[in-house]
Amino acid sequence: MRSLNKTLKRSRVEIELETVSKYFKKEVTTVPPPQNEDKVDQDVDIKHIKSMNSQEYFDYIEVRASDVVSDSFNIKYSPSFPPTFLPIYSKVRLMRTKLVTPVDSVGCAMLPVTINEKFGIKKYEMLPKNYRLQLLVSLMLSSQTKDETNAQAMYNLMEYCVDKLNIKQGITLNSLLEIEEKQLDALIYSVGFHKKKSGYIKRMAQMLLDEFEQDVPTTITGLSSLPGVGPKMGYLALQKAWGIIGGIGVDVHVDRLCKMWKWVDPNKCKTPEHTRKALESWLPHELWNEINPVLVGFGQVICPARGKRCDLCLANKVCKSANHKLVKSGSLDECETSKRGDYSKLLEHLKERPPSPSAQILKK
Repeated sequence: MRSLNKTLKRSRVEIELETVSKYFKKEVTTVPPPQNEDKVDQDVDIKHIKSMNSQEYFDYIEVRASDVVSDSFNIKYSPSFPPTFLPIYSKVRLMRTKLVTPVDSVGCAMLPVTINEKFGIKKYEMLPKNYRLQLLVSLMLSSQTKDETNAQAMYNLMEYCVDKLNIKQGITLNSLLEIEEKQLDALIYSVGFHKKKSGYIKRMAQMLLDEFEQDVPTTITGLSSLPGVGPKMGYLALQKAWGIIGGIGVDVHVDRLCKMWKWVDPNKCKTPEHTRKALESWLPHELWNEINPVLVGFGQVICPARGKRCDLCLANKVCKSANHKLVKSGSLDECETSKRGDYSKLLEHLKERPPSPSAQILKK
């Protein structure tokens, strides 16, 4: 890989995180719930979407499949909710409006836009078909891989397509068909299971050419037929490529947190797919599109599997897994900077909150 890097015209660059969270002060737009997994596309005019120009397409997706949340949270209570759902989710949701996390800029949905901008291709200059393909590729690369690592692999692939294959739009179906599998493997070597994924991507590209009119499939059945694409990738692709909210994308963060908070039964939900089905059985459909980025960003910065920041968590009084020693010993003035995001706005919020009644009594 070192010799390969020497031949590239551009030097490696760091993929920068956004300085302002996309979750800050925006509203949610939702769509009616699906009747079943593969009839949901009847609610969407696929032919019309394919005919849209770039600005029409991205504006449509932003409204149709928005996962942006606002400070306010109003949801009708249901007896099917787990006891801790509303107390915890409302606070986690509020925290996400004050956090900048990797998923906000280099998560799979945002990654094509972020990478294209590095090559001088602005959002409204991207061809929608290329965005959909790059979204699918980033999802396929993301398994068992951090967003930042995935971003570097996508950058390497984009750079090769532009500089070596002379395809100015970068990652396109033609470029994926043209690139040799060994070369593809060398470019994405940093992601988990890179050898398998390079084979999956080559086979996927051929299937899109032969079976799906050179575009990303429009149903979960079609997406799941692609090598290396499971339900999590499929439902996220449907949401961000076509505006179809047909299911919840459950990754390791969503799976881990839902089990930790007992939103699903850890004994019954052995896999993320079990968790998805259990979660969909009671979670209101209007939250299906947002719960993945909300929990993923929270899991990346505040509640990772290791190194939890319970001292900064607004839900530390209702979460039974909170480290109360850490909560008591933490000092907001001595908080270390996060390695994976920015929680400065959350710190400001914590410092501005009025002291609790118990704290006021102790001061007296």
